[in-house]
Amino acid sequence: MATKKSFFQSKRNVVLIAIFYTFLWGTAFPLVKMCMESFEISDSDNMSKCLVAGIRFAFSGFFTLVWCAFKDETKIRLSPSQFKHVLFYGLLATALQYSFTYIGLSRIDGSKGAIFDQLCVFVIVLASGIFFRDDRLNLKKITGCILGFLGVLVINTNGVSFEFSLDGEGIMLCAVLCQTASYFVAKNTAQTISAPKLVGYGQLIGGILLCGFAILAGGRIQTVNVTAVIALLMLIAISAIAYVLSLMPLKYFPASEVSSFNLLITVFGVVMSAVVLGENIFRWNYLVSLILISSGIIVINMKGSR
Repeated sequence: MATKKSFFQSKRNVVLIAIFYTFLWGTAFPLVKMCMESFEISDSDNMSKCLVAGIRFAFSGFFTLVWCAFKDETKIRLSPSQFKHVLFYGLLATALQYSFTYIGLSRIDGSKGAIFDQLCVFVIVLASGIFFRDDRLNLKKITGCILGFLGVLVINTNGVSFEFSLDGEGIMLCAVLCQTASYFVAKNTAQTISAPKLVGYGQLIGGILLCGFAILAGGRIQTVNVTAVIALLMLIAISAIAYVLSLMPLKYFPASEVSSFNLLITVFGVVMSAVVLGENIFRWNYLVSLILISSGIIVINMKGSR
C-alpha cells in the first residue's frame, strides 16, 4: 500500500505556505511596535522589551503544546535525547537570539537592524553546503544570495552606515549566529521531533528563560491596557503558527531552499508597517527590492540548484 504523501512534500504547497508565514512575520513588525507603545515601554528600555518577548514566546509555546496534546497526548512526550534538543533549540532560538536582538537594536540604526535580521538567510544558505551533504553550495545559490541581499539593501536606502562595533553590530551578529544555529538544530531533528513539538517546548523553555533574565536585569511592565493585551495575543498567535509552518518543510527540503523564503519578511514587514502605521508605501525602492528578493528566491529554488 502506497504511503500517503505529506502536504509539505510538494514544492508548490511549500511556496504558498512560505508566503503565508512570511506575511505573518511581516505583520508582527508593526504589532511589536504597537504592543511596546501600548505597554508604554520606551525604545531604550531593552529589558522590559525582553520581558514582553519572553511572555509572548512562553505563551506561544504553551498553546502550541496544548494543541499537540489535543490532537494526540502522546505527541508531547519527550525522550531524554529529545529534551536536550528542545532545550538547546529554546536557548538559541528564543532566549539568546531575542536577548541579543533587543540589546543590539538599541545600539545601531533601525535600517541596519533590518539588514542584520535578514543576514541569517544568507548565512544559512552558505553554511548549509558545509553541514549538509544534500545541500551543496553552487553558483545559483550564491547568485540568489547576492540578489536577495541587494534587495534588503535597496529597501533600506534611507541611509545605512557600514561601521562595525563589538557592542552594537557585534551583538546583532551574535543574534544572527544563534538564529542560524537554531535553524540547523531544527533541520537535524526534523526526522525525529515534529515541528509543533520542537517549537512548543523550545518557545516555552526559551520564553521562561528570557522572562527570568529580563526580570533579574530590571525589566518591568508598568502599564496594561486592552490594546496592549490584544496586540500581545496576536503576536502569540503569529509566533505559534509562523514558526511551526516555517520548520515543517525542513523534513523534506534542504535548509537553503526553505530559508530563502524568509527574505520576503522584510518586504511584508515594510508593507504591513505602512498599512497599520500609516507610513508611505509607494516608493520606488520597495518595488525594486521586491523584484530583487523574489528573483533571489526563484534562483535559489530553481531545479538543479542542489
